[in-house]
Amino acid sequence: MGHYLSGVAAAVVVASGLALSGCATESYVDEHVAAVNARVDAVDARVTALSGRVDEVDKTAQAASAKADAAQQHLVRTVVSDTDSITFETAKWDLSDEAKATLTAFADKLKADNKPVFIEIVGGADTRGDTDKNRVLGAKRALETRRFLSSLGIPLSNMETVSWGEEHPTAVGTPEEDASSRRVVLRVLQ
Repeated sequence: MGHYLSGVAAAVVVASGLALSGCATESYVDEHVAAVNARVDAVDARVTALSGRVDEVDKTAQAASAKADAAQQHLVRTVVSDTDSITFETAKWDLSDEAKATLTAFADKLKADNKPVFIEIVGGADTRGDTDKNRVLGAKRALETRRFLSSLGIPLSNMETVSWGEEHPTAVGTPEEDASSRRVVLRVLQ
């Protein structure tokens, strides 16, 4: 019977140990669950804060896009009063007296308006001759026009030259139609 009591005592000790270790394991798990829940709550708070920032960035991007659209609408394609008056002789880029008078009136109007503008000067050529030479000729016509406008007080930083060469003729065929393609077109961005 003594042996039986010591077996029962041992069983009670083992059961108590297991019960106590079970409680310790449960409290250990509870602590870790609480720590993980705290981390999840912190991450959730950060996600909420970042969502707010994303909304702000989205609103800023939409506003910037609206401003860009508005700026695009300000592009005014102003062709000097008479495009045909700024034409050039075949294979030439010198400005005629008539072209100089037209450009002078154009520059005077820009200065009188006193608005910030950017001018794209596009040189063209007729379709006769070599394509590469026509592109160079269009560039020379645009550069000569820019040089003249600069001499009238239009800042070089407000002008850009482009050459279409023969890519955008006004017409093709007769000598008169070819002459209208040997031109400079001015586009004003306000």
